[in-house]
Amino acid sequence: MSSLTSLVLFDVDGTLLHTAGAGTRAMAGAFLDVFGLAGALDASRRVPMAGRTDPLIARDVAREAGLDGAEVERGLPRFWDAYVGRLRQELAVPDPRRRVMPGVIALLDALRSREGVRVGLLTGNIERGAWAKLEAFGLANYFETGGFASDHSDRSEIARIARERAGSRFGRSYPAEEVAVVGDTDLDVRCARANGFRAVIANSGSVPRERIEAAAPDALFPDLADTGAVLGSLGVA
Repeated sequence: MSSLTSLVLFDVDGTLLHTAGAGTRAMAGAFLDVFGLAGALDASRRVPMAGRTDPLIARDVAREAGLDGAEVERGLPRFWDAYVGRLRQELAVPDPRRRVMPGVIALLDALRSREGVRVGLLTGNIERGAWAKLEAFGLANYFETGGFASDHSDRSEIARIARERAGSRFGRSYPAEEVAVVGDTDLDVRCARANGFRAVIANSGSVPRERIEAAAPDALFPDLADTGAVLGSLGVA
């Protein structure tokens, strides 16, 4: 793989920021608002979330809670409206557990200062949810484009869309060997590999290190705090 990276695509939850469960609570509230389901929070504890997309998580929670699948599909547009509203309410309430992840601001500033390097998003959040989180943490201004779970429920397809959208936004093509994914799960590695991208992972989320190692990322750090090392692994130092 070429050592040159010109497009860096960032995951959101566990990589850029930690919401202390705001998204999970907002989703449970949306199930209550739209489907009258009071047990969604309990059901969500039985559903894997790290690295997965919002639509897949919502459908799995609904299945665990015993909701009718056809009813859920019909109600999803209202569900996502309720979810975003609940998420903004959650994020408006101060919570000392919430934080921007270590090294993120310094890394984004460093990338922004590199000529010819652009950043974007590659996230399992629906687009409105992703921007709500980034705005609440003061990170939205770093990003102009991205791929989201509202584009596709499969993370590998989201990665493809993110690359294409960045090309349209910035007026140039991005060969796969010039694209890097920064995430915190083995699924970030897998979606990068599916598209021929570099994978740089911070073990700052909830996925065990050994599971990430088994996916064989190009680089694995405890977090993003060592800016120079992360830039080197991205090929933009």
